[in-house]
Amino acid sequence: MKTALSLLTALLLHASVNAQATYEQSFNGHLELHNQVEYHTIPIYSGRGNLRVWTDSYTSAASFDPVITLWHNGARVAMSDDNQTVNPLYQHPRDAGLVLSALPLGTYVVTITAYPNFPLNNRIGGGFVYDAQTPVPIRGWCPPGAPGPVCRTDRHFSLHWTVQ
Repeated sequence: MKTALSLLTALLLHASVNAQATYEQSFNGHLELHNQVEYHTIPIYSGRGNLRVWTDSYTSAASFDPVITLWHNGARVAMSDDNQTVNPLYQHPRDAGLVLSALPLGTYVVTITAYPNFPLNNRIGGGFVYDAQTPVPIRGWCPPGAPGPVCRTDRHFSLHWTVQ
């Protein structure tokens, strides 16, 4: 019995030393203009560098179709337009999501734009497709390919991320 208890204690201590801190954060906001870019910082300073980022902004026929792009040291790491597989219980097919493993520790930036305002190149300073356009309020704007003549476009987004 004493040997079993010693073994269990050793296993628990080993597990706690090797456990990685996991945290989840969320941010809710609004894009007011069709060419607006929202920036959020995600620090990865511990753990294994595993990152999950997703939106749940298309629900209830609000029709906000987000694009998320992840940047590190100014360079594009990944981009997602339509990926509902990160958290399928809450995501719609037009929501965005990324799952990345073993990222280098450091500070990352995620940008949120309205579809199809994609980055122009692989550098965060390179701008986005709609940068040069006259801003249009999202509530009165119909994205290309959206069913018309009335588009139901909300401006609310929800961004979530977990780091492990």
